[in-house]
Amino acid sequence: MDVVWNEWGPPTRVRIEQSAVWVFARAVKDDRPEYGTDEGPVPCPPTYTFVMAHGGAFPSLQPPGTRRQTVAETTADLASRPGLYLHGEQEFVYHRTPVVGDVLEGRQRTSKPFRKENARRPMEITMYQTEWRDLEGNPVVTEQILSLFLPEGQPA
Repeated sequence: MDVVWNEWGPPTRVRIEQSAVWVFARAVKDDRPEYGTDEGPVPCPPTYTFVMAHGGAFPSLQPPGTRRQTVAETTADLASRPGLYLHGEQEFVYHRTPVVGDVLEGRQRTSKPFRKENARRPMEITMYQTEWRDLEGNPVVTEQILSLFLPEGQPA
């Protein structure tokens, strides 16, 4: 599949806070004790980077002159049509484990929507890719999400 990507969006900086990590771990039923300790580096549970910008992107952390887009702004054009949107595949590539106290900078880009060939019904696919790096520019996590759009709505 040939994906045509749009430009990278503005950077978002996030400080990983332990209380948010602990709450997330409990929400996904991960009861490992290291999330609730003050000893050693506290790792983030798998998939935590997908949600961390919702609670850790404090305005004072953001690079000067940048404005963080909301999810609604990012997806406004894609979500303005009637139909059914579905979350498809999600992939995380870890270059290292993010830990409590890290300040990471993420940038996201989307693909141009493309039609799925040979589908039983019309379907468009949009890819979302986010790269999280430390402030020295070293990669930490790369996320990729596949979103499906069914213009005919929910199957009968």
